[in-house]
Amino acid sequence: MELLCSVCKALEGCLGGHPRNVAVLLCKGSKAPVGVVVGAFLHYSDVWGSPEQALNALSMRRFCEEKLGGVLQPSQRRYTEDFGALLSGRLRLNSSPQFLHHVLLPPLPAYDPPDGCRPFLKIYQSLRLVYTSGV
Repeated sequence: MELLCSVCKALEGCLGGHPRNVAVLLCKGSKAPVGVVVGAFLHYSDVWGSPEQALNALSMRRFCEEKLGGVLQPSQRRYTEDFGALLSGRLRLNSSPQFLHHVLLPPLPAYDPPDGCRPFLKIYQSLRLVYTSGV
């Protein structure tokens, strides 16, 4: 959420700097991360925007529906919606520490090594990698 908020602030600064400024978002590979950023910025600009920005947001929303509509995964849609709920005050972040005690994985397919199914786990804290399991 912190990183997404930082990106939205940077976009706002870029677009608000001059009426003719534009922002270009580039994502190598999948369009989904760009969709998440644009969706989050639409929520962000609805909270902070002027009437002119609201009209621009409407244009961006229409673009997203046409170009990125079917690309987002359910978790990406949920993340964007949670960001909007956070901005509007409908959602509050829990500031108390959270502790991960265990991770449960469903039964995995039995593939023959060495090309078999080899899951691993990465844990991040404040966007910093703190743990990587073995494969």
